[in-house]
Amino acid sequence: KPAGLTKAGRARKRDPERTSAAILEAAVHEFSLRGYDGARVDAIARRAKINKRMLYHYFGGKDGLYLAVLEGRYAAIRSAETLLDLTHREPVEGMRKLILFTWDYYLEHPEFLSILATENQHKARFLKQSERIVQLNSPLIDALGEVLARGVEQQRFRGGVDPVELYVSI
Repeated sequence: KPAGLTKAGRARKRDPERTSAAILEAAVHEFSLRGYDGARVDAIARRAKINKRMLYHYFGGKDGLYLAVLEGRYAAIRSAETLLDLTHREPVEGMRKLILFTWDYYLEHPEFLSILATENQHKARFLKQSERIVQLNSPLIDALGEVLARGVEQQRFRGGVDPVELYVSI
């Protein structure tokens, strides 16, 4: 059959968004299961039911794909965290909500922890390349800083706590 046709002879409809999403879904699975070093582009393409050329077309290669996965996982957790609305809560309640949310999120999304572990093994190699992740983290860190400041002002928290270090500890 000619390229671009289905078995029935009809023209195959291209759907770049669906293709990209399928590649990302397959890549999340592969990277979370095998880490960056163990993940294989061939396995991702097979799982996504695409040819390998499409993966390279959309993401440029394994590095670009891994970075897209990392950014996507960060975007997902940051999006969910915005629903906590930390700046409108009492400081202690806000901290409690953030800690419980984080625990529950990690339980519900083990792939996120796996990808974080991979990134830690690589000493944040890909994280350092991503301006998007820095932008995604900024609102959360700002909100956490505000909660900490209000907590100090109310004498509920001690001063001098760095919001980034606290979040990493959580």
